[in-house]
Amino acid sequence: MSGSDLTQYWNPLHLVRLFNEYKAGLGLPNPGSYEALQREVKNTFLTNHVFDGARADLTKGLSQNFQVTHSFSLGSMIMPPSYSFGTVFVGAKSFLQGTIDTDGNLQARVNYAWSQNLVSKIQSQLSNQPGHSMLQLETDYNGDDFNLNVKAVNPSPAEGTGIFVGSYLQSVTKHLSVGLEGLLQKPTPDIEESGLAYVARYAKDNYIATAQFQGMGVIQASYYQKINEKVDFGTELQIICAQGRREAVCSVGGKFDFRQATFRGQVDTTGKVSAVLEEKMAPGFSFLISGEIDHMKGASRFGVGIMLEA
Repeated sequence: MSGSDLTQYWNPLHLVRLFNEYKAGLGLPNPGSYEALQREVKNTFLTNHVFDGARADLTKGLSQNFQVTHSFSLGSMIMPPSYSFGTVFVGAKSFLQGTIDTDGNLQARVNYAWSQNLVSKIQSQLSNQPGHSMLQLETDYNGDDFNLNVKAVNPSPAEGTGIFVGSYLQSVTKHLSVGLEGLLQKPTPDIEESGLAYVARYAKDNYIATAQFQGMGVIQASYYQKINEKVDFGTELQIICAQGRREAVCSVGGKFDFRQATFRGQVDTTGKVSAVLEEKMAPGFSFLISGEIDHMKGASRFGVGIMLEA
């Protein structure tokens, strides 16, 4: 090989092209976003499903792309009676969502797809309570075998404050993906905190296992398995070993889909047991029953609700 051939071979652009051709030959899948690593496990849990008191959600589609929702809640032991009005618009490249309640809290979300791979997101919340207002700017890029995400929460270029997060997830085999997340917090111009988190995800056939390690001494692991088309199970273990704390919490949840009902149940090592039953009484009409018992605190709560879609 002559000197000119060697120079051309070791050219950076040539090496990048060879590396991209090698990756394309592996047929690696897109690993999904960093935030969706535990999506299947979280779907079996009741974090966003448990409620108490009485609740009613009425949804009406005004067109193929636009719908409105009226939500009523009363009798809760935690929250005062409330009413909220929400709208959703879904376009070819855009997604817009807004909600306002009787306390004057306004929430808005806008997603816009610049291309099939690049999506920008804006989330905001305006509240009468000090410190509850929020603005989040986010950009998500999906490559053939990787995902890159950057976001800024309450950024203030004038003061140099805010929370800035960047994450990268890469598929290394058809089943294994690894990644990291960097966090920079600047509550004031003189205070700065940073941290790194490392994550791995293994998905094959009907099960998914993830592990995450944060520099602050927090270890989190999860396991999800799809038993069949109607039964899903998930478990999560969180260990905290920092600042003299030695704590561990394990949660197990299950989701069961019947012909006209969906049941979710969850139990954890803190003595908390939760369950939610959604019974589909008729097309577009569901009846919900929610219950939770905290054995350690000797507390419990119970709720009933309806969901109507027209």
